[in-house]
Amino acid sequence: MEAEKYTFMIIPDDDSKSRSYFISKKRIQVFVTAIILFLVISIIIVIYAIQNLSNYSDIKNQHNQFASERLKVLDLTRDLSRIKQMDDLIRKSLGSSFKIDSIKQNFDSASNTFEKIKSDISYIENIPSFAPISGFISQHSGAKGLFVTKSHHGIDIVAKEKEPILAAASGVVVFSGWTYEYGNQIILYHGDDYFTLYGHNNQNFKSQLEIVERGEVIGLVGSTGISSGPHLHFEVWKEFEPMDPFFYFPEYSTMDLTLSNE
Repeated sequence: MEAEKYTFMIIPDDDSKSRSYFISKKRIQVFVTAIILFLVISIIIVIYAIQNLSNYSDIKNQHNQFASERLKVLDLTRDLSRIKQMDDLIRKSLGSSFKIDSIKQNFDSASNTFEKIKSDISYIENIPSFAPISGFISQHSGAKGLFVTKSHHGIDIVAKEKEPILAAASGVVVFSGWTYEYGNQIILYHGDDYFTLYGHNNQNFKSQLEIVERGEVIGLVGSTGISSGPHLHFEVWKEFEPMDPFFYFPEYSTMDLTLSNE
């Protein structure tokens, strides 16, 4: 005959009385069943949690990738906006079909027209190679400034107020005026798709369509526009792409005060 209950006896080592416990077979079955159900449910929960964790990891990676791509799109949008701005300035200044390399006229101050401009710019004069000022670098190309949060397409060169700014290469002034960000600003076109930009000037000495020679004074260092102190914001552009000025002016690397050199 199969037992209906089981007896558990506890016998102590000392002289105290032993104790007996009676547990029915059904209770044991219920207890074992509950343990099995608990283990099964725990395993299911663990498997479900692992799957969700994997999905969360995938979603997080997708979000990070999306955020990274969105930042790239924003940077490209800013670059395109800057290129369009420069293109508009050039077209307004020179006309849509103006080509400095094909002009053989010279400026007539009385009629504001060109009569005879030297068209053949030498390779040495064409490439930006003459340091616009002597000073210390406070900000790199590609970095974000203290006040300007968008991409920084150039370098900031700290110098004394009203220090002369020199043309980095021979060329023609395509813009000379005021902008919200860079205050008094000058943009030179040097031929061969080279442009240089000089910003935060205290004063501009050159006007649109004037021809400048390499090393000629075009303005004075200032702190106009969005600026925290006297310095020159200097940019080099090639085929409407911002270039690293350090590539053309390696001497500035010895005067770098930024954290990247620490």
